[in-house]
Amino acid sequence: MKNTPKHNVKHHIETTGPPLYCKARPLPPHRYEAAKKEFQTMMDQGLCRPSKSPWASPLHVVPKPNGDLRVCGDYRRLNAITKPDRYPVPRLKDFTYQLHGKLIFSTCDLNRAYQQLPVLEEHIEKTAIITPFGLFEFPRMCPGLKNAGQTFQRFIHEVLHGLDFAYPFVDDVIISSSTEEEHRQHLRTVLQRLDEYGITINPSKCVLGKKVIKFLGHTVSQDGIKPPVEKVEAITNFPLPTTIEQLRRFLGTVNFYRDCISKAAEIQAPLNAYLHNSKKRDKTKIEWTDEAKKAFELCKAGLQNAALLAHPSHKAPIALMTDASDKCAGAVLQQYVHNKWQPLGYFSKALSSAQIKYSTFDRELLAICMAVKHFRKMFEGRHLIIFTDHKPLTYAINKTSSDGEIPRRARQLIYISEFTTDIRHISGQDNIVADSLSRINTETISCPTTIDYEQLATAQERDSTIRDLMKQSNLQLKRISLPNTNRKILCDTSTQHIRPYLPETFRRAAYESVHNLSHPGTRTTRKILSEKYFWPSMNADAGRWTKACEACQKSKVSRHTTSQIATFPPAERFQHIHVDIVGPLPPSQYGHKYLLTIIDRYTRWPEALPLHDITAETIVKTIYEGWISRFGCPTTITSDQGRQFESQLFSKLMKLMGINRTRTTAYHPQSNGIIERWHRSLKAALTARCTASANGKWFDELPTVLLGLRAATRSDTGISPAQYTYGTSLRLPGDFFVETKVSEMNHDFVEQLRHTINAYRPAETSHSNNNMFVHNDLRTCENVYLRKDCTKKPLQPTYEGPYPVLERCEKYYKLQLPGRITNVSIDRLKPAYTMYEQENDDTQKTTRSGRILKPVVRFA
Repeated sequence: MKNTPKHNVKHHIETTGPPLYCKARPLPPHRYEAAKKEFQTMMDQGLCRPSKSPWASPLHVVPKPNGDLRVCGDYRRLNAITKPDRYPVPRLKDFTYQLHGKLIFSTCDLNRAYQQLPVLEEHIEKTAIITPFGLFEFPRMCPGLKNAGQTFQRFIHEVLHGLDFAYPFVDDVIISSSTEEEHRQHLRTVLQRLDEYGITINPSKCVLGKKVIKFLGHTVSQDGIKPPVEKVEAITNFPLPTTIEQLRRFLGTVNFYRDCISKAAEIQAPLNAYLHNSKKRDKTKIEWTDEAKKAFELCKAGLQNAALLAHPSHKAPIALMTDASDKCAGAVLQQYVHNKWQPLGYFSKALSSAQIKYSTFDRELLAICMAVKHFRKMFEGRHLIIFTDHKPLTYAINKTSSDGEIPRRARQLIYISEFTTDIRHISGQDNIVADSLSRINTETISCPTTIDYEQLATAQERDSTIRDLMKQSNLQLKRISLPNTNRKILCDTSTQHIRPYLPETFRRAAYESVHNLSHPGTRTTRKILSEKYFWPSMNADAGRWTKACEACQKSKVSRHTTSQIATFPPAERFQHIHVDIVGPLPPSQYGHKYLLTIIDRYTRWPEALPLHDITAETIVKTIYEGWISRFGCPTTITSDQGRQFESQLFSKLMKLMGINRTRTTAYHPQSNGIIERWHRSLKAALTARCTASANGKWFDELPTVLLGLRAATRSDTGISPAQYTYGTSLRLPGDFFVETKVSEMNHDFVEQLRHTINAYRPAETSHSNNNMFVHNDLRTCENVYLRKDCTKKPLQPTYEGPYPVLERCEKYYKLQLPGRITNVSIDRLKPAYTMYEQENDDTQKTTRSGRILKPVVRFA
């Protein structure tokens, strides 16, 4: 490496500001001598030398797979002040552009590529690395420096300029040829060019004259590219991640080959749900569900079945096939070669919550727009055909005017028209590839079942219970020929309607054909069934099936669960406080828009502290300054699940002060009822004061309102919060006041005050239990439905689920929801039912009414 380079390319390190330096990082004893020996080797090779530089970056040591050490500098601080070089590094897949029709391939790996380029003399001092045994600088470009990749890419482009058969990606070069003789000439030309610039190669890592090679993480052949077998095996053997960080690493590895995998977005949706609102290096443990485990295995299977992507041809016709379902958009870019379509790349993406609500036209148009953005580098400047199974799009792109179109739709049509206006209709049967990326499995769609009377007649002949039915006097059974069949069917003619007898295999289908039309109640369903069919225990079966109907359980409300209100009176003053946030309010003259409200559970002493914002830092600071500094640290704080109270900063304050935090369950404000009810009094008083006041500013009226609320006596005890807190009432404007002489005062004032305060004990809150209702099966069921108390759109079901119950407490259950585990108040739950399909199942559960039911586990 001491030889003089045969080129004039040098690496520049242009920085801003004074020199940066740091102290030497200590090395462990077993690496000290090895690092010192490595630096001596590099000095012998001319890669580094002792330095007197004012710059000093710390040493970073990394063990190699063979046991040796790789020493380099931690240049992060230097890179932060280095001016960027904008020279482009090629896209990874661009190397396939020149491989169409090529049969022979070779790869060259350059030996210590970066270190073959010198650093500009006046910039060498900036590469200095400080070690425990000296300061060293590098005359040659070393890895880790900002712009090193750009410098080498610029250099290698100069070296291989004009050689279209050689494609360089930084220090990796692929050479492709159509014949062996041509390939020999190409190799000779490339090696001569490298020799002219003084670049050496690593023969052990070079592959020459092969029909199948590995390049940039892909297996390359004359047919196209696909993931290497060893990479697929490594990902297939990837263990089930236990933390969010491991899951993110797995998904990143799989998505490196996303262009080769169909339906990637749909398959990975359950796994991506775990990453929602997660941190960069999140160590949170994952609670795996059956759906998520299935998605994890499907990701591996999708990679094993990865498609072979063809090399792009510059002359072949190119087409984009797109499709959109209710939840995903999919597309495939193809080229027409040898009378067949060859895939060039797959695209799939899950739709957002807003995009799911689009009409069919808008979702199909969005799929085209997203696919064009994704693949535009592949077809820009060429004629493109777009195939879609939504025929109205073929007319929309050719409209002469966009008048009347919504702005989003007009923007998307204009963007697509910049690349092509050739949108053609293709039937869904022919659009197989794009359909497979987006369409929901049609096996999940069910329709009402009709009775096949031919099969019914055959089933009646085999039914052994008909003999017992013939003996019943209340039935008039006759065999009648029904329309559309020549076979006679056993029917009952004792009523106005002729009712065929249904064997067991036809009963559920007949029930669904009646009940699934409008999902009536049990009584109406029985009445309709009894007019059309008959079989023994028909009323019992109809009642059991109706109660277990999943759609009815989600949509209908017979009686909400209302549990008994729990009480937990505090033992001391300021031991248990309740906090909440009110707002946003009209901005005050000082910029306050919120109130932090606090109430002591024992004394009912209230505080309302104005805030400019409700960030976690502001909330924590206000609680400390406005309450803890005045009344001391409580033992318990009750709040809702606001993000401010769930923040790490708030948790650290609780831990530092030794405070126990209790939180309410979602959509259940009764858990924090004291402060929620006081908000009504506070807002009413503020509204009244602002209405009666001249200026009407709530910030100015707040102190007066608080004075009145603190002095107001409670209706249950006749004692005010001020009396609970201070042992005496507050003097209000207009009160009569008589000055007490000193001679008349009791000198044992402290004892008297203590006695007075202890005499004021908060009364137990009484609650009426007349409306309490908890379903008996709620205490034993395995699965429950969860009531949606948020604002719902029209015709949305009242309940969602069912979800499995993991743990039961008196007032709440711990449920397994999709992607997370959470506590839910039992007031929002009701038991879930479904039928056992097996007749002879020993694990069947029978309710008091004799109906055989069981919970079901299914994630919506």
